[in-house]
Amino acid sequence: MTKAAKKQAVTRGAEKVPPMGRRERNKQEKFDRILAASRDLFAAKGFAETTTQEIAERADIGTGTLFLYAKTKEDLLIMVFKDEMIETSRAAFRKVSPATPLVDQLMQVFGAMVAYHNRDVPLARALIREITILSRPERREDVRTLMRIIYSGIGDLIAGARDREGLRSDIDPMLAGESLFGIYYLGLIGWLSGQTTKQAFLKRLRVKFILAIDGLRPTAPEAGGTRKRRPAKA
Repeated sequence: MTKAAKKQAVTRGAEKVPPMGRRERNKQEKFDRILAASRDLFAAKGFAETTTQEIAERADIGTGTLFLYAKTKEDLLIMVFKDEMIETSRAAFRKVSPATPLVDQLMQVFGAMVAYHNRDVPLARALIREITILSRPERREDVRTLMRIIYSGIGDLIAGARDREGLRSDIDPMLAGESLFGIYYLGLIGWLSGQTTKQAFLKRLRVKFILAIDGLRPTAPEAGGTRKRRPAKA
């Protein structure tokens, strides 16, 4: 039994689901080989220089078989990205200390994502171009799966910081998570497009998060009927 098949058997066994049949197992093994080949070639040659023929040869399948799993090279890029970013995101959220200020937690999580993209900036540029406006609707669910993990993870950080940092109780943590990700994503595009350096991007990102977190705090009434927002702490 291959490593992929063993992993599936363990996972399914934990869920009390019968093991995959031979046909399903063969399909999964081919798909794993395709993703591994794509990942290796993109890293070694770059996305633009890699061909689907090379990916098929590395995965030891025919080009026609490859297109049963992914219609385009861009599809493969998103598939590889989704799996790697899910792993990166989950690992980053697991490492966050619950007692750390929210802004530091956010910087730790998004810093891990920036570090992932920084491993291969040209590949990251190709990826961001593709997922910002998806050319194929078939890949939307891949992106949605990743974003649900990120939004819910940020939402959990916000919910955990409510009492500790005096955040509003009427704020939807998931919605706030989407907003904070939007701040990060706009800055990410600026960095990858060469409008700013990585250092400047991260420095400004922290300031923007501080401002956004301040907006999650309730306003306190003052004499004369005016209301004053609590100042954010850098």
